[in-house]
Amino acid sequence: MKNRYRIIQIIMLCLFATGSLMAQAPADTAAMAAPTGEIPTIFYNWSFYYISFLFIVMFIAIVVMARVIKTITKGMSLADAIKEDTTFKAEVSTESFWQVIDRKFLTKAVPIEQEADVLLNHDYDGIRELDNALPPWWVWGFYITIIFAFVYFFNYQVLHTGVSQAQEYTNEVAQAAAQQTERNSKIADMVTPETVTLLTTPEGISAGKETFIKNCAACHGQNGEGIVGPNLTDEFWIHGGGIKNVFTTVTNGYPTKGMISWKSQLSPKKIQEVASFVLSLQGTKPANGKAPQGDAWVDTTVTKDSIATNPAADSIVTAEKK
Repeated sequence: MKNRYRIIQIIMLCLFATGSLMAQAPADTAAMAAPTGEIPTIFYNWSFYYISFLFIVMFIAIVVMARVIKTITKGMSLADAIKEDTTFKAEVSTESFWQVIDRKFLTKAVPIEQEADVLLNHDYDGIRELDNALPPWWVWGFYITIIFAFVYFFNYQVLHTGVSQAQEYTNEVAQAAAQQTERNSKIADMVTPETVTLLTTPEGISAGKETFIKNCAACHGQNGEGIVGPNLTDEFWIHGGGIKNVFTTVTNGYPTKGMISWKSQLSPKKIQEVASFVLSLQGTKPANGKAPQGDAWVDTTVTKDSIATNPAADSIVTAEKK
């Protein structure tokens, strides 16, 4: 078999790397519970050093055996090749600088004049087989993977300085939940004049009142009685009543009449809350109420169910009866 000692080394190292990866499976063992920064208890167990010593001895023994097998095989193959084909001679060739670099560092191929030294006793229809060494770049790449296996094993299984797969899963689930919450909050805040609805919950009305007192009371009064702006407690509206019209008025404003646009200062959700609070003021008749302005508004979309739960709708129906 071509390059037997390399194959034996590869099999042995692959088995070790596989064992290291399989060792990560029991993530809930007592060793995994060791806090980061403390010396794991495994270093105080004599069996750890005993097994490590046995592994090193076995590794050295396998490497030595592989090299002995290679030496014996090469001697037998070369002797048989010379005996069977004494006319096989390699032609001497002059190598360029780049050919030398390629042979030494990339391919490690034997020069043509020395091919008889690596000739194996294999002949397939006149095609002879050479026992060339593995390319250096591949060998060193494989050694790097072995070093990485040791670092990986100590990082996750001995020192526990790396995040385990279970912890990575938990972190990703938490991150996904936070992202979903953020998306839901944005969706809930995407209110338009076409999709806006009247809020009737105490929380929604209270939030709208807080925003109204902070931003709207200077023109409309603390109770909506009207100061510079119109009275918001009667059934008369300059730009139309109802949740959709009031929402549009607060959003876009009417600068020519002194009503500014609030869409750059308040979110659509906040504007919905303010509009719902304004409609809840219908029929409250505060003291010093400003004279009516605009036209009486009748909301034809009011239903019996909304009348029972919404004081604003109740006042609108009362105005309709009048």
